[in-house]
Amino acid sequence: MYLVRADEAFDDAALRQGDILAGVPYPQLEHAKTVILGEIAQEYEYAALPAISPKTQVHRTEDGWVTIQVPAKFCFCAVLSNCCDLEPRGGKVRPAGVTLARLRTIGADVRNSVERFNSLKANKDPRDPNDPGYIDYFYLEQHALLQNLDWSVAFGLTVTLPTADIALLLRKKILQLDDRTRMKFKIKLAFTLGRSNDDEINAGLENPWAVAATDAAPAPVAPETQMPPAPQQEP
Repeated sequence: MYLVRADEAFDDAALRQGDILAGVPYPQLEHAKTVILGEIAQEYEYAALPAISPKTQVHRTEDGWVTIQVPAKFCFCAVLSNCCDLEPRGGKVRPAGVTLARLRTIGADVRNSVERFNSLKANKDPRDPNDPGYIDYFYLEQHALLQNLDWSVAFGLTVTLPTADIALLLRKKILQLDDRTRMKFKIKLAFTLGRSNDDEINAGLENPWAVAATDAAPAPVAPETQMPPAPQQEP
């Protein structure tokens, strides 16, 4: 399932889809636990509790940015962004950010059920209409670099980090998926995020670029031939 840094095929110069990174700060953006940093008016005389206004800043010519404090956990994450987008060109990565998904420990409700645990471990083809398995999770086997534990990638728990820190992110890369496992990862990810729902299927929109017969533009109608006026009879 994995390639490590000592393996010949391990790419230590670029991030690839499915790469496992260690020590990624994953924020808990829960409203009740979010604190916005502010500033006190210059004329404040410290006689009572101050009125505090959000301290704003400009980021890449865009104003209205604030600084917040939230709980965060440094954890394992898997790369969701596509390999091609993360390929360095001239020492730089084109996208401004790389999207990662958090690795979660496997809950007791799944681990204690032989059927459910085996289904998770199988990483089944989600396109199978009869047995798609777990759609929004990807199973990762035990490994010494993963604390000798097995994990699941939770596709719904994501964070985006700036590629300006690409050198740091490459140092955090500890494991790379082998080619076959990465393709399974890609397909499960794509199906999780892009599968059609029943309403869209029933509406015939699985291929929205295909023009249905009922949607086709009507053929142009030839203009009616104008008949000459009937000759008038003489009185």
